[in-house]
Amino acid sequence: MIVASFFAPRYEKWPGCDYDALLRLLDASCRRFGLEHWVISDRPRPGLQTFQCKLPENLMLAILDGQRQFLAYAQEPVLLVGADCLITRDPRPLMMGDITCTVSPTFSDCEMNTGAIWCRPGMARVWQSALDRNPAEWGLDQTCLYAAMQESGVELVRVRAEDANWAPEHPNDDAGMPYVVHFRGRRKGWMAEWARRHMGLVA
Repeated sequence: MIVASFFAPRYEKWPGCDYDALLRLLDASCRRFGLEHWVISDRPRPGLQTFQCKLPENLMLAILDGQRQFLAYAQEPVLLVGADCLITRDPRPLMMGDITCTVSPTFSDCEMNTGAIWCRPGMARVWQSALDRNPAEWGLDQTCLYAAMQESGVELVRVRAEDANWAPEHPNDDAGMPYVVHFRGRRKGWMAEWARRHMGLVA
């Protein structure tokens, strides 16, 4: 299994966040479980294995198109994660069906969260279907992708986000140590501290 994250500087919702530093923490967490990590980007990311590709300027389209291109390239299962994530447990057991996604009724905008998506080879067409919906506005990347997944005919397995892709509330909160810890929103500011406290990781 390959872990693939995404970072291509565009509009910054969280100005001042050093995403390359967060990606190095993610990279260290992947190595702990013998996982190869690629960063999808349109320019080399310093000190990281980069899957460099041409991307749209719009961030929502760039995320989906970068993931589509990587899924078309990869010859083995891929775990797609955010740049603001850490792997805390071996994620291979959650590769079920063609796609495994994480859902929670607590998410207000879309029940699926894109912080962790497990994909078997051959799933790039689902991402193309999402792109065909032209999700250019903020947040439409996940709603369009989820709709494309559900309409694609692939075997889609949903697992509880609380178990597989969850966010801690503060640096002392281990969030139950799900497979993927997701530092959504302002949590990015203390992701490095959390990684040091709970995993002994240093970027």
